[in-house]
Amino acid sequence: MKLPSSMENLVGNDSRLEEVVRHIGIGVNDVRFIGICGMGGIGKTTIARRVYETIRSEFKASCFLVNVRETREKRGIVQIQKQLLASMNINSGTFNDEFEGKGIIRDSLCCKKVLLVLDDVDNEGQLENLAGEQDWFGPGSRIIITTRDTHVLEVHGAVNRICKVEGLEQNEALELFYLNAFRRPKPIVMAFHWHL
Repeated sequence: MKLPSSMENLVGNDSRLEEVVRHIGIGVNDVRFIGICGMGGIGKTTIARRVYETIRSEFKASCFLVNVRETREKRGIVQIQKQLLASMNINSGTFNDEFEGKGIIRDSLCCKKVLLVLDDVDNEGQLENLAGEQDWFGPGSRIIITTRDTHVLEVHGAVNRICKVEGLEQNEALELFYLNAFRRPKPIVMAFHWHL
């Protein structure tokens, strides 16, 4: 599949992307929760976005919720639940508490094959209110969660696989340096001939 042009040539991301896609299991009819964890700024969101853009056409509905932690702090979990439902083209009516929101999400999505990305989750409550259990989603659904905290994924219980994003390898770091400093992946080696 063709990646969006803004996603091409991201140093070190191809192998990480392939690992996540391996765990996604497109075509398999179970419901899978896949966690992507690692320290801040390491590329979790970029990997999740690349996976999302690559496979979203395989699903009946899809939603990429960016910065769940920050959005919850500013607007509350109910607003995120409403955003999730609106992105999935579900008319949720009006609800004002997270418990009602959970029920609407579960009842609306339990028969749909959906792709949901929850980006930058930092506590279990966010997962419980947005993607509580596997039976909230229809067969073939995939839920991708990015977080800095592996513990959030481990205590949730529904997460099938956890992909840990490590720092760049030495050669990848060097390539990134050259791209930023010289706008090319490798330095130009110039030969000088001295004539005496």
